[in-house]
Amino acid sequence: MKRPKVSLINLANMLTAFRILSVPFLVYLISIDSGPPGLAGDYGKIVAMFLATAAGITDFVDGLVARRLQVETKLGKFLDPVADKLLVCSLFVLFVADGFVAPWILIVMLFREFLILGLRMHMASEGAVLGASNWAKFKTIFQVSAVVAILLVRSLQVLALSGVMTVAWVSMIYYYQVTQALILVSLLFSVVSGAEYFMEHWHVFKRG
Repeated sequence: MKRPKVSLINLANMLTAFRILSVPFLVYLISIDSGPPGLAGDYGKIVAMFLATAAGITDFVDGLVARRLQVETKLGKFLDPVADKLLVCSLFVLFVADGFVAPWILIVMLFREFLILGLRMHMASEGAVLGASNWAKFKTIFQVSAVVAILLVRSLQVLALSGVMTVAWVSMIYYYQVTQALILVSLLFSVVSGAEYFMEHWHVFKRG
């Protein structure tokens, strides 16, 4: 029995679109001072943390929704990892400027992401879709977790400097260590998943 045609405008794709559309708002909230100069009163950073958390949740929900409602589309399979790259790469660039992420980590990560994006686009031109491997899914989980953890640290800094929470300084030190661990683990999964993609699809490059 032939499967009925699935509309491109469905809940799963809308969740993915939300993740993409959240990126410019996150970049804006993280980049500007929403209060006086400095972090004190800069509650935009806290809004960014909640928005990033919501965007991260959609990353785990959209695929589940697509499978449960049987609304999987080639567009959705293509846009889902692209949305992840836009979200993570854009924010990691800002985190390098803030000193949370070492520049060499960003370089390795961007190199891997652009190579895989090129592979994905090449396969798409041939009518094939490069899905996310298990290693890549773990990479995304740790990257998104690192993003939320870093924004949590910034939010705690805002609350501490604003005099709202005195214990925030202690929490901030603890969560800073957590962010560094998450970043390093995500980098490991990034390298491993990238190598896996190329070993499995090396024939694409040999074919030209």
